[in-house]
Amino acid sequence: MPGVNEEGATGKYDNKGAIFIPGGLIYQDVDEQFIRYESYGKISAKDFRSAIRDAMQNDNATLLYHDGIASAINLDGGFFSKAARRIFTYKKAAFRRTKRISSVSTLEINSNDIIKSHCPTFMNQPYGARTRISTCASVGLIDPPMYYAYNKTELNFSEKQAHRFAQDLGKIREKVLSSEGLVLFPPYIIVCHDTRYKKNNFTGLTRILGLGRYGEFATFTFESLNKDLKNEVHRRNITVQPEEAFGSIDQTPVLGILRVYEQTNPGKRSLKYRLYIISPADVGIPHFSIIEPDS
Repeated sequence: MPGVNEEGATGKYDNKGAIFIPGGLIYQDVDEQFIRYESYGKISAKDFRSAIRDAMQNDNATLLYHDGIASAINLDGGFFSKAARRIFTYKKAAFRRTKRISSVSTLEINSNDIIKSHCPTFMNQPYGARTRISTCASVGLIDPPMYYAYNKTELNFSEKQAHRFAQDLGKIREKVLSSEGLVLFPPYIIVCHDTRYKKNNFTGLTRILGLGRYGEFATFTFESLNKDLKNEVHRRNITVQPEEAFGSIDQTPVLGILRVYEQTNPGKRSLKYRLYIISPADVGIPHFSIIEPDS
């Protein structure tokens, strides 16, 4: 295993297209070109999983639409950073109880404040491009009206462009179903980091952004059921069942852990979260044994 703060935790998928974003959030790429993709119409869950694995062979972001996938899209991190900073600064100013401007206090919110609020406590600065783009882009899911207004003004939309973007943005919360009627992907931003961040984590950390209000996000990790994790689930009155393990190392179960963090304020981190055990049956993956390589 690589070190806790080293890259390399996702093997051959390291530094690949591990940001999945609802396509309706993105109007143009870093070269100000309109996003184009080939529509596949209705697709089976099996074919969709295959398309996702193919997309992960490419660098940059993968955009998910109701009828297609656009992979290897290079996004302008500065655009989304500015959008998030402007929107949350304006909202902070609008909801101030006092209307007097103090020379001591400041209304300005920077991108590090926003990112900090959407990362667990063990993720510290400096934040990488993947973390920055994904977090700042999630403002479109947290506050779609403000995000629409910012894009319309900043990109100087024509009436036709504004109407199309409004339609695309309106679809991002809709369920996308397979040809069998299964949900293909949630209306969130999924970020697959290639760093473990914690000693007990196997593979990279996954963050899920845009769940609702500011500061609400989730993480998913594969963790061994060590003493710390046993205490954590015990405090929440959760009983671990044998069939919930994805595998084992030295007869120690490896569990899929989902933590959903609560709302917070810019620059703050919420220490409150709900914990769920995700079993292989939940995601359709059979149990397997993890074998440690020879030293």
